[in-house]
Amino acid sequence: MPHPVPAPSMTTVGHLLPNLLLAGVTHAGATALASALARHPEVKLPAVRRVDHYSPMRFGHPVQATLADYDRHFATWRGQRYRLERSPVYFDGGRELIERVARDLPGVRVLIVLRDPAERMWVSYQDKVSRGRLPRAMSYETYVEHCLTLRGNDADRFEGNRYFRTLSSGVYLDHLEGWLEAFGERVRVVFAENLDLPGSSTVDEVHTWLGLDPNARAPRGGSAVTSDAPEPAWLETFESDGGRRLWSSLAGSVELVRRVARIRLPRQSDRLRGRLERFYAGPNQRLAVRLREAGYRDLPAWLDAAA
Repeated sequence: MPHPVPAPSMTTVGHLLPNLLLAGVTHAGATALASALARHPEVKLPAVRRVDHYSPMRFGHPVQATLADYDRHFATWRGQRYRLERSPVYFDGGRELIERVARDLPGVRVLIVLRDPAERMWVSYQDKVSRGRLPRAMSYETYVEHCLTLRGNDADRFEGNRYFRTLSSGVYLDHLEGWLEAFGERVRVVFAENLDLPGSSTVDEVHTWLGLDPNARAPRGGSAVTSDAPEPAWLETFESDGGRRLWSSLAGSVELVRRVARIRLPRQSDRLRGRLERFYAGPNQRLAVRLREAGYRDLPAWLDAAA
């Protein structure tokens, strides 16, 4: 497993910018991972759930906000060692986005959380339907076919097709290599499956990688990530400071409300899952080889089998 590296500088000159970035991937438990990390007193989350400062670059648009605008998300910073931004759409944003991050955030550390891409496709589809981003009449099979067609035409990278990009973003090494090249040992890959194991030590290991004492974080029962189904849209409001105060009299924590609210949805068909597993077999094998070369040993089953 990669070794700890020196802590990043506290600021870019004149700015309070993130020095810890959770850059990917979507539908893999990034929100829960960020929350688990932020239970440490030396980790500060921004005032909003998602910043997405660099997201326009995913579609060839310039970044609109200034670094001063970026600053305001950490206006309540009180000297914590790390300012953590969670924007998982950055992962598949391309080389120009990665280079811009490296230029704007010198010394930043980057976290990437990965999940079985075949399972992630199913969860992504459910989430998009529940949020109205896909028509409810669109079957999962139709969604998969459309994703495959757009990928074949190299058209899923266009903004108008962004909701069909999950298939290609699940070819992880296509995107991960750029992050590894730009940030080297300042990148750490974690796996949603390992995070969700009872008694998982993954969050403690990340804190150690950051040079923080894992014992200093506030304890909380249960696993760090539960991401088997999409979350109701109202939980985004609940995650805000005002939402927490509103609901605190009704429930003990975000995790309790999340468990109560989580919808039991059907599993994807074995036929479609098998098709996706065949699609991802080669990419997963290449990813497993690359990660082992980088020192990763505790790979989840979907990668361990591929290797």
